[in-house]
Amino acid sequence: MEKEYGKLTADQFHELLQFLPELLSMLRGMNAHLASTPAAKFDSVMPGDYGLYSNVYELSFIDHLSLVTVALNRHEEVHDMATSHDPQEAVLELIRKRDDVEDKPHHPEFDKEVVMVLVYSLGRTIQSMATYGRSISSLLQDVRENNNQDSLLKAIRMDRAVIGCPTAMTLIARAQIRDNKAFFKNLRSALAGPGNKQQAGLDLLRYAMLILREIGIKDIPEAELEALIVDKLGVYPKNQPNARKNIRAHYQWSRKLPTI
Repeated sequence: MEKEYGKLTADQFHELLQFLPELLSMLRGMNAHLASTPAAKFDSVMPGDYGLYSNVYELSFIDHLSLVTVALNRHEEVHDMATSHDPQEAVLELIRKRDDVEDKPHHPEFDKEVVMVLVYSLGRTIQSMATYGRSISSLLQDVRENNNQDSLLKAIRMDRAVIGCPTAMTLIARAQIRDNKAFFKNLRSALAGPGNKQQAGLDLLRYAMLILREIGIKDIPEAELEALIVDKLGVYPKNQPNARKNIRAHYQWSRKLPTI
């Protein structure tokens, strides 16, 4: 099958993006459920020491995803999809039949509470991709490589537990020693979590740009890009002034990111 966009046909691209709002809704629902669970019940299920779960963000996103896949005992299914004739279609077929997927025990090498926090952390990083166009792992990589405080603050907005990561503690310790009051003012703001501006309705557009980057579409003519984003994928409103210019700006920004 000839695919117009690297590893995806236009229809596959569209179908994948149409699933994302449901996925993001499920993740936010899971977050709300965990937050509202009575303390006694929560502590009975999560009695151990899981306070360092955020260290998983020090891994690459692919390693993070792989760890969660193994913990959920789904690595064999993922291997089968990856080695199929059309891996992307195999993933979409799984999404189409998601209500029929049978439950199975988690991997015996992982405690239940470890599995839960791994899934939670994956959910947070998926939401980071919708909010900032990159995973928490990618944000922390930017901190390590470029000393980018803004990326650290974004990561903390997505998951406050990031504050305990070695990468975060390096910058925080330096700010403490240097008595950097401006840094701690910004850190206090980040601890409030993402605001309405960060959660505005650009989730699908950010994901579309992320997918284009990850499937290796490094250059696409402006008219073709606009037709893809507006007409084929429907992730940017039609008949908007400066649409082509705005879409191109998102695309160029996304291309500069080194990793998912």
